[in-house]
Amino acid sequence: MIDWNEALAATDSTVAEVFDRESFRVVPTARRVGVNDTRMADPDRVGFPFLGSIDFGPAVLTPGFSHPSTLTSNRDRARDMPTHEAVISALSTDWPEPVRVEDQITWVAADGEVKGRFLVAAIPVDGSERLAIFVNRTKGKP
Repeated sequence: MIDWNEALAATDSTVAEVFDRESFRVVPTARRVGVNDTRMADPDRVGFPFLGSIDFGPAVLTPGFSHPSTLTSNRDRARDMPTHEAVISALSTDWPEPVRVEDQITWVAADGEVKGRFLVAAIPVDGSERLAIFVNRTKGKP
């Protein structure tokens, strides 16, 4: 009999070995006192590096054609769908703690130069340890 959880874990590991070639760093953030204040580095959580892959979304679509929000009949559901510029995927089994929405992720080149900074928009849960993290570019540092 097949142990499906074991098979899923093996598949996640194989996918990580093949696709996770980019270096990232999680920068945990926390809210400041004021609602409108920018977020700050979270002193209670530790940032950590990880390997993953990044995929940028399709080119800007012509309004009214094939845009996801125009294809759904449920406008409320379309409003609730997060918008994102890219998806970072990575195996999270060795992470010291989970990434949260509004944390920052820094994309780092092999020489240590920052290639981009992203703000986490959403992390859909699908039951696997391989996360798809929806992100948008940000210029600010927490």
